Amino acid sequence: MISAYVVLGIPGNATPEDVEAAFQRARSAYTRERMAQDSRVAEQLTEVIDAYNVLRDPDSRAAHDRKLARPVAARPVQRRFEVHPAVERESGMPKALMLLGVLVVALFAVGLFVQHRRQVVQQELAAQALETARQQAAAEAESRKASELEARERARADEAAQAKDRAFRREADAALVRAQSADARQRSLDSQKWAAEQREQQRKESERNADERRRISEGQRRVATDKQRIRELCYINYRRYDC
Repeated sequence: MISAYVVLGIPGNATPEDVEAAFQRARSAYTRERMAQDSRVAEQLTEVIDAYNVLRDPDSRAAHDRKLARPVAARPVQRRFEVHPAVERESGMPKALMLLGVLVVALFAVGLFVQHRRQVVQQELAAQALETARQQAAAEAESRKASELEARERARADEAAQAKDRAFRREADAALVRAQSADARQRSLDSQKWAAEQREQQRKESERNADERRRISEGQRRVATDKQRIRELCYINYRRYDC
């Protein structure tokens, strides 16, 4: 029998960690590309998996070690029917030819087993590929869903930002209008105040002028009255007006 240690390339005293590491190395070597290029790679992978299954279980590994330690004994070939000695002598069929036939049948059985294992491995690989494709499709769908959700969230955020920007601009325009209106009112008030001050100043100036004219007029009247009184006194005293 083929040793599982030979298949994995490890010594007989290998630890479970060594078995696991050897299996991972062997498994990484048998890629889908190699199996697609060479059909024998699938058979080799099947042998690696069988050897790993034997060695990773303590009971099966112990049984395997016992088989390796037991010497191989020749097993007699059981005939399915008895051949009469006379017929056997007449036919002259040597026993070696019969053994060759048994060997051919055994090889054929081994070929059928290997083919069956290869089909099983191919089915497992196909199932794994299908599962991988399904997982990739699910991951892509989830990624697309997440991307769409992110795009919608980004669109909503952009719309909210634009709405906030429009509201800010409206508020800024309203504030500018209010400021301009307040400035216009202030200028109007300043203009009205200046006009009132000018009118008040003009009124005061007019009053001062009127007072000045009134004082002048009164002074002139007093002077004229004094002159008239002086002339009258001169006339009374001296009988003339220009004394």
